[in-house]
Amino acid sequence: MDALIHTLHDVVLTVTEILINLFELFGAVIILYIGILTVYKFFRLRYTQTSTELRIRFGRTISLGLLFYLAAEIFRMITIRDTNDLIIVGAIIVLHVIISLLIAWEVEHGLKVVKEEQEMDLECEDGNCFDEDDDLTSKIAR
Repeated sequence: MDALIHTLHDVVLTVTEILINLFELFGAVIILYIGILTVYKFFRLRYTQTSTELRIRFGRTISLGLLFYLAAEIFRMITIRDTNDLIIVGAIIVLHVIISLLIAWEVEHGLKVVKEEQEMDLECEDGNCFDEDDDLTSKIAR
């Protein structure tokens, strides 16, 4: 019976290590892919359009990649042997949460900017983009 428990323990640790590596690989591939794609699309803009939408997509996808890393860290908790490992994994999880919150805030801010830009574009299409009394800073402030 003791040999069976030891074998099951080894199987669980092996499967956990495989899952950790897979989730970290998925996270890395997602972040690398969106990074390359965003750089490519940014250079295609040729400074004629805003990059806010790119930042939003980039932030959302990085957040997805970080979720895979966070899942790997949660699986890593299964293999913890002592308190030093627990402290390290806990610190990594806290850092992931902080980074995810910052990315979420940046995406939310970017969405507001895109909405404001679209409203300004609609006003300009109506022909009242700038009145004689308006200047650029007062138009942006609205």
